[in-house]
Amino acid sequence: MISLDSTPVSTVVLCSRCPGFADLADSRAEGWRIGAAHEERAHPETDQARDTLSKIRARA
Repeated sequence: MISLDSTPVSTVVLCSRCPGFADLADSRAEGWRIGAAHEERAHPETDQARDTLSKIRARA
């Protein structure tokens, strides 16, 4: 599953199923976009990050 660790200036994107995966984003929304892209490539059977990203986009 994708998780985000955010500060006021950056967000670290992690995947609990891929211990070597970590990426850096400049916002939570960008973090979910990165997480959704990873999820689509590496774990297409899950949609946790893609669902969250869809909700964020719907609110914008």
